[in-house]
Formats: sequence, C-alpha cells, structure tokens
Amino acid sequence: TVSIGVGGVSLTALLINRLATEELANAQGRSDILGLAVCSALLLTALSTIDLKVREKESVELAGVAFDEVLVPMSAEREQTLRWAAGAISRVCENAKSVAVYSGGQTVARLGVMGREQTVQVGPIVESALKSAQQQYLADLQILPGRFEFSYFPINTQAILIQPIGPDAFVVVGADKVRPFTGRDIGMVKRLALIAAQSLDV
Repeated sequence: TVSIGVGGVSLTALLINRLATEELANAQGRSDILGLAVCSALLLTALSTIDLKVREKESVELAGVAFDEVLVPMSAEREQTLRWAAGAISRVCENAKSVAVYSGGQTVARLGVMGREQTVQVGPIVESALKSAQQQYLADLQILPGRFEFSYFPINTQAILIQPIGPDAFVVVGADKVRPFTGRDIGMVKRLALIAAQSLDV
C-alpha cells in the first residue's frame, strides 16, 4: 500500500542520512527520532490494515432451503406488516439471509434460508436475551458450543442476532458472514423487529 511505500522509503532515507553524516547535531538527532516515529506509525497502520483484510472472512453459501411462510393465522394487514418488516431486515443488512419470528411458544414465521429443524427452539442463549430484554449478537457463531441451539437455521450460519420483542417473543436473524452487522445494522434490526411486533399480540 501507499503507507508501506512511504514508510519504507522514509526509513531508508533516514538510515542513509545517519550513515552519511559523521557528526550529528542535537537538532538533527531529534528530527531523526521524530522521523523514525512517523515512519514506524505509517508502517504499523498499513500492516494492521492488511492484517484485518486478511482475517476478514468472506460470505458463505448457506446450506439450507429457502422458505417464505407465516405459520400463525392473522389478518392480511398484520401478515403484510410482518412480512414487510422481516423482508426489510434482509434488504437493509446485506448479509442477513435468514429471519425467524417466535411468539407465545410457537414459530410465527420463517423467511429466508432455513435449516433442517422446522420450528424455532428456545435454548439458553435465547432465554438469556429474553430475560435481559436485550439484543444478543453472536458475531462468530461457528466457534460457539451453543450454535446447536439454532438448528432451525442452516448448519453453516456464520452469525446470529437475537432481538427480543416481548416477554416470550423475539426475532432472530442469521447471516452468511462472520461479524456482518455494523452498529447501524443492529439499530435497524431493533427498529424493524419492533414493527414486526405490531403484528403480534405481545
């Protein structure tokens, strides 16, 4: 990158200048130290950026089947609201590929790519989210033992976001990439999940 090039050339120039100068003035010594610090900062910044890009994982193709179903009887208006909110989550969050809605002990809707289990299960992670009434964001699902709690999503789902919308209701979003959700995405999921809640008795 440009930073590596500039940092490398500058360090080389400083080294040549040091070797070519027999006697160094105090001012020159201080300026060399300052130059060395600036060059080092440039190199560290560039290498850190490269490291982050290397470690960033690509999206995967989720191993599941696409569903588009609302399983609980409701008015056409409520179903339209629910579908719109769930669909908007996938449109707003690029890597959100699976959305499930649960309320009152039953699976309300499954939209997107789903796994082998046909009903949403409430395990320890979801129970914790419901108890605290706070979002739970599992940014790298595959490294967590609790990933089997989400067998209703594809087995290779990379990340999960759980948004409680009531004492016994929540929206859960599955993604095809590790660390896919930005702060903006998380905020939008919360707002859209609350719109989905309007179609439910929660």
